[in-house]
Amino acid sequence: MGKKINWDQIKEWDAKYHIKVFFSDDEWQFIPIESTEGDYLIMPDGTRLLDCVNQLVCVTAGQKHPKIQQAIREASERYGFVWEEFITDYAAKACKLVVEDLINGASSTGGWAGKVSWASTGSEANEKAFIIARNYTGKPLIVTRSNAYHGWTAGAGQCTRIRAYRGGASNPKDADIQTGYKDVSGALTDPGFIVAPAPAVDEKKGPDGYYPSVKYTMQLIDTYGPQNIASMITEPVFGAAAIFPPEGYLPQLVEELKKRNILWHCDEVLCGCGKMGKWFGHELFGDSNLKPDIMTMAKGIVSSALPASCCVVSKEIGDFMGSIRWQHCGTFNAHPLSMAAVCANIEVLLENDAAGCSAKAGKYLKERFAELEKKHPTFGRSTGAGVLWAVDIVKDNATMEPFIEEDRFASYGGDQSVWPTKMVTAKAIEKGCLIGGFTPNTLRFALSSFVNEVDLEKAMDAMDHAFNYLDSQAKDCL
Repeated sequence: MGKKINWDQIKEWDAKYHIKVFFSDDEWQFIPIESTEGDYLIMPDGTRLLDCVNQLVCVTAGQKHPKIQQAIREASERYGFVWEEFITDYAAKACKLVVEDLINGASSTGGWAGKVSWASTGSEANEKAFIIARNYTGKPLIVTRSNAYHGWTAGAGQCTRIRAYRGGASNPKDADIQTGYKDVSGALTDPGFIVAPAPAVDEKKGPDGYYPSVKYTMQLIDTYGPQNIASMITEPVFGAAAIFPPEGYLPQLVEELKKRNILWHCDEVLCGCGKMGKWFGHELFGDSNLKPDIMTMAKGIVSSALPASCCVVSKEIGDFMGSIRWQHCGTFNAHPLSMAAVCANIEVLLENDAAGCSAKAGKYLKERFAELEKKHPTFGRSTGAGVLWAVDIVKDNATMEPFIEEDRFASYGGDQSVWPTKMVTAKAIEKGCLIGGFTPNTLRFALSSFVNEVDLEKAMDAMDHAFNYLDSQAKDCL
């Protein structure tokens, strides 16, 4: 038994000193978690909550996997800290596992990956990818999409004003102190980002054979000039906004980017590492030619046992990065304990076929969600794969009218208790499950790749219970 924790004292400290996320101090509720296990969060009173949001869709192998925990313990006996100019056996092995075993080996679209650079979070990995894309292409602009989520750290890089440490490229063969160094294009004038339209879940091709969102994206790119655009970043599936694009959207988009000599940056922070029934989310779109130029990963790459993320670049970009002197590092990049956890995690996922396990769970979820849609008028469209799904909540699935008209464009002010996703959370907890979503009308449902059948059934029982309540609320609205 560990040391007894005074949870009353913890509550006092949390209330007094902790800057809260998602809630003001007036709204704050004390939600203590004493420990974690598998797919469960365990509270001090022994209450076990089945975590159907998988925290931030990030604990792919489940909580406290014994092999990962053991790897961290062993690494802690050898290492305190080593920064990334030096190399540890864990860091070198982690790079090899990512490139050769996970991407080029297991993925159906592999063969392209060349080198890896490590960071601590998905946000940092994406920041690093923008810097690499701008260095490699010499072009300043990045294309993103409405409803996208790629992180939160843009300000830190903008506040760095030591010229040599903004992530630029220096030529080791050029002795001139001025001409031998090139700032990252656009580094001093960001935000150098263009916002393209997001696809609709049910979007269809137009008479010209193009998805409207792809067509408008290309018009936007052509307006700015492809010669000015370094890369376009896409999540295969929109994580926070819970949008699953139509199957042909991503192949068509990437084909158009390649025609214009624009790098494709595939953000697999949320979708990668087996949770969608494939090793990477972009594989769902059925085109073996979907080979990223840059891929970013976090969350599942270490099952969030410790902070770790990475930016993987193509062989061509890897060769370029090897030809320059890159003045760019992060304190905790390639931390030996995190690298030990990454190595163990990738081995666990591959040895136990995480993608196959997720696919099996996904087949079950698809069938059960279809049953719930028939039973509950408020249960709208369910889209997803593996253990990651989105469920739209509507007043009546015959009309698909949402509860909150602003939907994914809603601000986060006002009374959120009227959001149907918040109602589901409150009712699901009554059944011992944590279920929720970041948008008013859409649930984001996720579990570990190794979730068992008993827990899947428990989750569906909680969904049924919550939608019984929503059905009664919808009758009052209609």
